[in-house]
Amino acid sequence: MKLWLGVLVVCCLVLSGCQLSAQSSENTNTKTVPVTRVIDGDTIKVKLNGKEETVRFLLVDTPETHHPTLGVQPYGQQAAAYTKKLLEGKTIQIELAKNGGRDKYGRVLAYLFIGGKSVEKLLLEKGLARVAYVYPPNTKYLDTYRQAEKKAQDRKLNIWRVAGYVQDDGYHPEVMKSGQETAVTAPKSEKGGFAPDQNGNCHQKVKGNISQSGKIYHLPTDAYYGRTKAERCFNTVKEAEQAGFRAVK
Repeated sequence: MKLWLGVLVVCCLVLSGCQLSAQSSENTNTKTVPVTRVIDGDTIKVKLNGKEETVRFLLVDTPETHHPTLGVQPYGQQAAAYTKKLLEGKTIQIELAKNGGRDKYGRVLAYLFIGGKSVEKLLLEKGLARVAYVYPPNTKYLDTYRQAEKKAQDRKLNIWRVAGYVQDDGYHPEVMKSGQETAVTAPKSEKGGFAPDQNGNCHQKVKGNISQSGKIYHLPTDAYYGRTKAERCFNTVKEAEQAGFRAVK
């Protein structure tokens, strides 16, 4: 009986040791590091293991800001500014890619967290990044990221405002240059709102139409929204009303 008890105790100790070893191994995959510089929306520099390393965010891609061939892409500067405000000079947690992965440029691949929140998810929720570069085994948060991306896409936030700008192979600025960029970049004027594109579209924003019936605004949920040609576009109903437009009857 004593012999069996001894064997049981030894087995428990071995199993406990294995569990602690597994936890320790998992914990070593996460590092707390200071951010020394933000390069762009999805790349930063940190102090890791006593030296400065470039870290590339896993599973996401933001538009370029200073690519040697692609140049500055629409919303690249907004993404970089957001990441800079969020991370620069802060201490964050990075969860390193499995097998200590690096990309072809030698950059450390990692998931990033600040204040317990996923940086990649925040970028996706803002419509400042797309899910990209999905390579197993580094797919741990893929489902969460795709859900965040879908919400931003449904709301047509930032990179999703013009259909076709975001494609499977990356960003396509030429879509913006086709005449649809007006709805994205047009500044406000004394009339309020912004100008529609060359086809009179507001890309799911409030349409302001001027006719014999007066100045009327149409919401994307209105029955004749698709047929209505806009003279002005507005981000909100309040903007439309301040510009003298009323709801359709």
